[in-house]
Amino acid sequence: MPNREIAARLAGLRRFGVDLERRLRGDARTAPDSEAYWRSQIADWRAEIESSLPHHPFQLRVLQQPIPPAPDGDEDWAPAAFRELGEIRSRVDATIERLNIED
Repeated sequence: MPNREIAARLAGLRRFGVDLERRLRGDARTAPDSEAYWRSQIADWRAEIESSLPHHPFQLRVLQQPIPPAPDGDEDWAPAAFRELGEIRSRVDATIERLNIED
């Protein structure tokens, strides 16, 4: 598959991540299983992104790097989820740019 097609797929997944964050912001996050639900949504999104890059090991490794913890180390799950969403989007943006340059 040409790089531009992979970049286009990643752009769609990036937009999905923006929507995921919008939905998380709109959620009251008061249900007992809120954290588990949102963590699974983020994990599924990450898996979709990673499955788009099987033939791009460098880009895949960058996306699979752990998200650094919060500076104070004492963060509730929701702010941590927002940070993770933002960090993944940044990595996807960089990957899209790199793929477009390589194409």
